[in-house]
Amino acid sequence: MKHSFGSIVKAYRERKRLTQLELAVKSKGELSTATISKAETDPSYNPKLTTFIKFYKIMDVPFEDIVATLEGTADDK
Repeated sequence: MKHSFGSIVKAYRERKRLTQLELAVKSKGELSTATISKAETDPSYNPKLTTFIKFYKIMDVPFEDIVATLEGTADDK
């Protein structure tokens, strides 16, 4: 099943038990709470590549996992 980028961000953030504010703080200013909120709530949100990279690095999620989830080829765990 394909997922939106925002649903993936929210799922990983919640799995790591982080609030949007905590994720923003962890990003050391690279991501704002407004950006995180928009990503999670706007189904048409399509991040720039640099923002996409920031999200997966800050959340410490393997790039391949995010891409597989976006494509709908990830193993549901």
